[in-house]
Amino acid sequence: MADASPSPRTAAALDRAADAVRVGGIGALLSGIVFLGTIAYTFGFLFARGLSTDMLNVPAQLLPWVHANTVAFVGLWWIYTLHFLCLLPAPRGLAVIVGEERASIRMATVAGISGAVVGMIAAQVNAATAPPLAAASVTLAPNILPSVWLQSELAGGLGLQLRLISDVLVALWLTTTGLTLVRTPGWRALGAVQLAVSLLVLIVYIGKPFDWVDLEPTLGFVLALVYLWIGIQLLRRRA
Repeated sequence: MADASPSPRTAAALDRAADAVRVGGIGALLSGIVFLGTIAYTFGFLFARGLSTDMLNVPAQLLPWVHANTVAFVGLWWIYTLHFLCLLPAPRGLAVIVGEERASIRMATVAGISGAVVGMIAAQVNAATAPPLAAASVTLAPNILPSVWLQSELAGGLGLQLRLISDVLVALWLTTTGLTLVRTPGWRALGAVQLAVSLLVLIVYIGKPFDWVDLEPTLGFVLALVYLWIGIQLLRRRA
């Protein structure tokens, strides 16, 4: 009778796939938790120190506050960076479930990882530019302040555009994998949610420049819940 056990090469490949699912599940779960922590940090800790939503779009008000709370404000963007760092292994883990050998899934995996990297860059743009601009806003002559405010607007706009590009790349990952998951028993609900969230990302990306409906702050919360769901599903599959 022929030996039905897998060859050493096949067994090694299966072990690598199982590890990818486990690490991807842990990463997605941590990413969702850390982003929810970002929300709690913003509306709990930072708002208690005087930050408000109205200030975020008014550099003349925001920059002096940032100067007085530089460490706390930069900490927000480092936490935001951390949630993307945790997300990095998730696309590879989900690829094992939907068929990593397919070219479309490989492309989606690259898009998901790239989205996380671009998101980290976006966060660091804000973390790097806010402190010197905030210091300038309270030390320079009043007649120079409009140029400081303009530079703050430009830096904020660059960070926003990078965040939107990051969301689009993540949406491409979620859409491509979601199209397979909606046909996979036990994963259909997650696949449908991924497709719905990807549509929301598209609406936000198209509408943001025209200020139609500003759903960009809500989008992060929704994506965090999706990451949590992906993480739980991957870890259940690993178990």
